[in-house]
Amino acid sequence: MRRPRSCPSIVLVALFVAVVLGWLWPPELACAGDLPRLPSALEGPGVPELGRRQARHLERSVHELEHGNLAAAVKRATKAGAVSPAHLVLAQCKLLEGADDAQSELEALCEWNPEYAAAWLTLSVAAEAAGDEQTALEAARHAAGLWPGDSRDARVTELENRWVVGRLARARELLTAGDHEGALTEVASATNLDSNAPGARLLVGEILFDAGRFDEADAVLAELPDIPDALFLRGRIAEQRGDWQTAMDSYAALPPDHPDRALALDHAQTRWRLSVLPTYAREAMSSEALDRGELAVLLVAVEPRLETLPGSHVPVMSDIVDHPGQREIVTVVRLGIMEADLRDHRFHPDAPVNADTVRETVNRTAALLHADPPQWCSDEDVVRSTCIILSSPPSGGEVVSAVLGIAPGADR
Repeated sequence: MRRPRSCPSIVLVALFVAVVLGWLWPPELACAGDLPRLPSALEGPGVPELGRRQARHLERSVHELEHGNLAAAVKRATKAGAVSPAHLVLAQCKLLEGADDAQSELEALCEWNPEYAAAWLTLSVAAEAAGDEQTALEAARHAAGLWPGDSRDARVTELENRWVVGRLARARELLTAGDHEGALTEVASATNLDSNAPGARLLVGEILFDAGRFDEADAVLAELPDIPDALFLRGRIAEQRGDWQTAMDSYAALPPDHPDRALALDHAQTRWRLSVLPTYAREAMSSEALDRGELAVLLVAVEPRLETLPGSHVPVMSDIVDHPGQREIVTVVRLGIMEADLRDHRFHPDAPVNADTVRETVNRTAALLHADPPQWCSDEDVVRSTCIILSSPPSGGEVVSAVLGIAPGADR
């Protein structure tokens, strides 16, 4: 039968564990509940020079506090007199007891001895417990500045991640979900603690843009330097207003290696070109029911490179002599994109077109430009959110979108 371990052996094991834990654990005081650990009143910068008797009482006071003997800790601290560590121990005891005036006493102590890092760190803990986020973060930063070290830096980082970085991340999630007001509230809460939070102002601009509040978004972006993200958002706002020149200027100012520069600039230039088209071309763009002449005009207006491509001879078409889009009609017939009636020598520019005709002509245009055709919603295995829907009859705006949607090819 195994003999029970002797009492001295148990004591030795307990002492060994205590020594190991004491070696591994930093000189901080355990806290009740969910409070972080508190610093020792006798550690760190700002501890005043103490007399032998004061030091003895305070060492004993800290020891009692470490073991949760708050009454004994208060008694010993009181005997040490009116010195900063004594005041800190008394405030820490009040904090552990949940007293309402713990934070105010710590604020007074930090004002009395502004170099006392342990007091600032304890103030941070007390303010956090009271829900005073601004004081908690400011005090943690001040403590880390006075008393550099991993544990103080980690506390600052933890609070910033929770109250600043975390809220900005939640704001972006709310933006994605379309909750603009909720997103703005989260950003405001973050910037109340850190007015210079990285990316916060730009995020506000993005939220306002997504909400259609373009003037407010512009005002926010005006306070930012010409960083790529701000330039790109300014270009998007200008596009929404139809201010293609500003959009082009913004995109052109992006760094040459910006991943969206080329495509955005090309889109803005194309839209600008469309905005200055002749009257008959702009009328075709706004047409709700296209005819053959308008379709020919739009194909060439959106893709002027068609005019530079070689093609076959041009047949005589007597019904386009006085048509404003005569040049564009000749181009699409010469390239075989659209056909003329060779027997009657007519193009029939006023004849209506249907969705099949639009798809055929746009696909032929893409082939001539060595580009991929757009995805039509009538095609099989097409993601519905990205395909192009054609009305019956097709409109001018749908044709413009379809031609602009031609994917760039090798010669693009």
